Amino acid sequence: MKPDAVLPVDMEWLSASEIADAVSSRRVSAIDVTDGALRRIAAHDSRLNSFTDLVAARARETASRVDATIAAGGKAGPLAGVPFAVKNLFDIEGVPTRAGSKINRDRAVSSRDATLIERLEAAGAVLVGALNMGEYAYDFTGENAHDGPSRNPHDLTRMAGGSSGGSGSAVGGGLVPLALGSDTNGSIRVPSSFCGIFGLKPTYGRLSRARSFPFVASFDHLGPFARTTRDLAIAYDAMQGPDADDAACVDRPIEPVTPLLEQGIGNLRIAVAGGYFKSSLAPEAREAMARVANALSVTREVE
Repeated sequence: MKPDAVLPVDMEWLSASEIADAVSSRRVSAIDVTDGALRRIAAHDSRLNSFTDLVAARARETASRVDATIAAGGKAGPLAGVPFAVKNLFDIEGVPTRAGSKINRDRAVSSRDATLIERLEAAGAVLVGALNMGEYAYDFTGENAHDGPSRNPHDLTRMAGGSSGGSGSAVGGGLVPLALGSDTNGSIRVPSSFCGIFGLKPTYGRLSRARSFPFVASFDHLGPFARTTRDLAIAYDAMQGPDADDAACVDRPIEPVTPLLEQGIGNLRIAVAGGYFKSSLAPEAREAMARVANALSVTREVE
């Protein structure tokens, strides 16, 4: 059944939480949201080069299941109908796990999704594809010798950052509101910073890495990219929980962080790094840091 009050299908700048609310209240269908995301990818990714694989048929099937659940009076989850994509070192059922390499794409296709994909889809999200990355995650720029560089959505002449460059580019460019990447030595933090969005490198062991291609197993973290901190929190909560398939994943109960957003930042101690960090800043970076510090009422400086 069609929603009673239809929202515009081209919703590239809505947050994941806004999309989920619209889908759950039947103001828009999950299948229309998914088709909108696939159209945006087709129209704009030739410039951003953030995607390496699309799973359009699977995405439409998943979205149709979300709509059917809601039509039957059920709850589809906190990420109902939200399109997302993953760095191509995550296993996707039926797709070879590239890990940014040329030789890996000749491997057999994956027989099962990575745990974090399974958990996001259990929360109602819709996987639309896999994202470009530095080869074997050994990269800070978002450039790939085989698939080409991911571009910064704010200036196509600049890098997206790496190694999760496609994740930063796709979210920052409005193709999807949510993406997953990996961080061993900055590979979530660098592209999220470069692309003007938010990224989360979780505490080691809190999110499962099962069925993802490792870089350095003792340092690898998997985590989300989004355009709002609320979306990061919702995705993180959906992905939490122990997993016997990852020996490093801790056996402790889910500890939701989304409710903590209401506390604000009043009790946080925030300072600006001085010394070498301050003296080495380019003028543009110094100005940007000053704006952020002023917005957060930061007055302290640490060496």
